[in-house]
Amino acid sequence: MKKLTRFFFKNGKYQIALPLLTVGFALQALLIIDYLPEFLRYSDNVKNPDQFFSYNFEYIADLYQKLGEEGRKFYLKMLGVDFFYTIISGVGYSLLLAALVRKEKWYIMVPLFLTLSDIFENISQIILMNHFPEISASGVAISSTFSSIKMTGGAISLSFILFFMGKNIIHWVKKRKTTI
Repeated sequence: MKKLTRFFFKNGKYQIALPLLTVGFALQALLIIDYLPEFLRYSDNVKNPDQFFSYNFEYIADLYQKLGEEGRKFYLKMLGVDFFYTIISGVGYSLLLAALVRKEKWYIMVPLFLTLSDIFENISQIILMNHFPEISASGVAISSTFSSIKMTGGAISLSFILFFMGKNIIHWVKKRKTTI
């Protein structure tokens, strides 16, 4: 853990983080603009599990039923793009947070933890889809738990980023006033 924190701290530069986040935003736009409407067509407008803090067995069973076999295959392709988006964005946000914090602190890893939760949620969805219609309530609960952790981690990460952006802006303004 310490080695990983040190890696992100050493490489936490805007010149690295911002291009990574740009690629992440492009992948997110692709998911929203291209994949999501197709998913909603297959699902008869039932939302993607990624959009929820948590979900239950009935929701997943209904979703997979509505998707049908062709829709579930499409969802697997969509999850493939989501894997790339998740990894690139998670690394980018950890690097951005490291650049903002300018210290080797444990919380620069929070975006990476939410990335892992999202990856585990995606893997859970793949396992559930591969076993549909023989899915278990406990399997859905595990996937839903990863979704909740991901959403919580996202809120915490965003709070850290906004806090340190604000702190850096205040520091910059104060420094600028003293040089005038």
